Amino acid sequence: MSEEKKELSVEEAPSKTLVQSAKDFMSGVLSPLKGKDVGQLVEEFTAEMTLVAEGLSEDQQKLSEENEKLAAQQTLMEQNLLDQLHDAQVTMDEMRSEITTLRGRLDKAEKSIGEKKIKKVEGFTGLLRQATWLAGILVGGWILVTIIKFFQ
Repeated sequence: MSEEKKELSVEEAPSKTLVQSAKDFMSGVLSPLKGKDVGQLVEEFTAEMTLVAEGLSEDQQKLSEENEKLAAQQTLMEQNLLDQLHDAQVTMDEMRSEITTLRGRLDKAEKSIGEKKIKKVEGFTGLLRQATWLAGILVGGWILVTIIKFFQ
């Protein structure tokens, strides 16, 4: 039996110390309030909370102003980006039209070069043909002169 009592007292000891420490804690917390008037405590609490609420209100107002500034800056940046995009599109359209014009000029120049090559080939062929006729006339004249000299 003595062992059972020892075990019970050991088990009850932690719970008693826990209850006692909770009581001590609560009495320590409530001890500053025991001698003061509750009305005065409520006024002090209300004054402190009013001060905190005013500070929060000022902080909220500052944040609201900063938010408005950021929104205005964002709007300006969006407008600048839209203007730059429009300018880039105009420039791109101008470049496309210039490229189209240059392609047309290139095609025209290529055709002109092709025609000049054909004319040069025709010119060379014509020159060769004329040289052949001239050679034929000279040979024919030489033959006539030789025949006339032979019969004279």
